[in-house]
Amino acid sequence: MLVLWWLWIEPPVFADLGRSVLITVGGLFSAELTWRLERQRRQLTDTPHVNMSSVAILAVTLVSGPVAGSMAAAVLYLHLWWRASRWTSGIAPYRAVFNTSAMIISACVSYGVVRGVSSGNVLSAPSDVSALVLLAAIATFWLVNTLAVGAAIATAEKQRSIAGIVGGWSANALEIVTLFLGAVTAVFVELRPWLALFLLPLVYVLHRSDSVKHLEIAASTDRKTGLLNMETWRCLAEAGLRKARRHHVPTAVLMLDLDFFKRINDTHGHLFGDDVLRAVAQVITSETRRTDLVGRFGGEEFVIFLSDVNLGGATEVAERIRCAVAALEIVPSEGSSSSAVPVRVTVGVACDNGYGGDEVDLSELLLSADNRLFFAKGQGRDRINAGYTRQAR
Repeated sequence: MLVLWWLWIEPPVFADLGRSVLITVGGLFSAELTWRLERQRRQLTDTPHVNMSSVAILAVTLVSGPVAGSMAAAVLYLHLWWRASRWTSGIAPYRAVFNTSAMIISACVSYGVVRGVSSGNVLSAPSDVSALVLLAAIATFWLVNTLAVGAAIATAEKQRSIAGIVGGWSANALEIVTLFLGAVTAVFVELRPWLALFLLPLVYVLHRSDSVKHLEIAASTDRKTGLLNMETWRCLAEAGLRKARRHHVPTAVLMLDLDFFKRINDTHGHLFGDDVLRAVAQVITSETRRTDLVGRFGGEEFVIFLSDVNLGGATEVAERIRCAVAALEIVPSEGSSSSAVPVRVTVGVACDNGYGGDEVDLSELLLSADNRLFFAKGQGRDRINAGYTRQAR
């Protein structure tokens, strides 16, 4: 309806459409240049990702109006859907339609702001006022798109945290930068179309660096829980242990095991078991510091590396986690029991005071924590067994 309204109010000019086609082709060319890396990212991770389509969409909107901007959004997202469907597992049609619609609404509303505060063409005669108008268009485009996507995430994934709904700072900063590039592209195309060619390398580098970042995250995390995978955890923990030893500070390793997890899987299914793993992972993350290293050891086991924490502090962390896990209320999906399934965790804690003459390596810390976990399970589960590394008996 917005597009039809704008088509009636301000139909696109043929001369402007030529420049819009040029910008859209540039967006397609940029997408093709980065598609090989984008394909790898989509195969390894499904994390939210900022693509560069907003550069071309905002630029076309500012140059030719919201109708042309809507057509550019449809073309770019159709190309993205086609590429994903051909080379990866694809994008669900409803998601492609929603993303395209969000971009179209953002384009229409942002252009409405431009026309509402500017009587002339802000691109052909740049001024201080023009800069403010462009900033208003960028802010409106970002706000409308963020609210639309955030509402969808909150509804579909039942997210309640602000970060989970609107995304982190880095993703939003990247989106804002792409919109600035879109505004600059529009100015360049309006004044000297060939100048826009100099922006293509910048768009390519931004897209590539963002995709590489996502690939690095995917390679270092466990896909089921979002925690560090064991290879990455061990590498970081070894570096942390060396640093702690240089500064003579105590360290600790916590080994956690979900009690009777096989029974949960057998009774309620593996999908519900995955939900339990994710819920426990979130509890562990919330009860530890940002500097602590939390990883999935394998199966239903988790591991934590704590630095600058003595035995008492490590035991306190373990107890907080144990109580928080016991307080979880996870209800199976339809077809199963409607009551919450009790989840319990047993923890083994091994601590090194950092002052001993014999250096304790990470493998010994892990073995000590694993032994203490075994002893705690033998004592009845849902409990903690803690001690220093050389006393794990």
